[in-house]
Amino acid sequence: MKNDGKRKRNKVKFLTLAAALLVSMQAGRIGEAAAPEEQLSLIAEQHAVWGSGELFTESVRDGDLVAVTDLDGNGRLELFFLKFVRNPVPHANDKGTNEEKGRALVATVPVTMRPRGYEVSADGKQMEELSFRYSNAIIPPNLTELGEAFYNATNKTRIYKLITLNRVGELGFRLYRQSMSLQNGTVTVQTLGTEVGGYGLFSEMPTAEAIIDHCEDRFGKPVAEGAVDGYIASKFTGMKPATVKTSWIPAKQLADAAPSQDKLRAALEESWKVFSFEMKDNRQEKNDKKQ
Repeated sequence: MKNDGKRKRNKVKFLTLAAALLVSMQAGRIGEAAAPEEQLSLIAEQHAVWGSGELFTESVRDGDLVAVTDLDGNGRLELFFLKFVRNPVPHANDKGTNEEKGRALVATVPVTMRPRGYEVSADGKQMEELSFRYSNAIIPPNLTELGEAFYNATNKTRIYKLITLNRVGELGFRLYRQSMSLQNGTVTVQTLGTEVGGYGLFSEMPTAEAIIDHCEDRFGKPVAEGAVDGYIASKFTGMKPATVKTSWIPAKQLADAAPSQDKLRAALEESWKVFSFEMKDNRQEKNDKKQ
């Protein structure tokens, strides 16, 4: 009888351990991102979240660009929209005099950007909107300028260098040199330095020349151009340099494909298949779920 009682206790312990192991395995699966193919299908299915209402209608009307990425490297795909806000320049005419044609070129420079984004949720069942945080100056970034990046091995964060060019007034400009990261659903943008200047026009030729007047540090104080370069270089000291590739497609392409989920998924895949984040020493920081 004593042996029977011992066997029952051992059986209970075994079942308890088995149940705990099962729960642990299930929790592990919940934390893992689904394959990109499944996530692209989810994004297409969640069209009502990101592709309906006034915001999307404006995106299609204004020629906004869209990209599918994995900027933070967590395996969960993001869907970014980017709007270029442009204002008219007085006397701009692309069929007029050389100076008027130059003004027409300047009019193509945006006065600001309006980014928004969504990310596949941790449970892989929905799309969640990303938030944007500006650590010093509210300068929405030009996300199409992603190209040079860094990997911080200490906190396993991807940091991106950006250049955002905005027109100021009729013929002025401010070129913002920025860094950006994405963590836990928040895009953090910091302006590291600014080049301030204006566009020169010519009666002899139909162009506009950007002429830098001065540079400013991250606090808006005038500094020598080299000082900005030095600060930016120090910002990424100790990080591994990398390159990133993204593919931006017109929002209208998604709108045209939306009546068919298969076509919508294919349009999203067109952008995603170009995305990559690769170390410059040829050792790619692999996204296991993408392989």
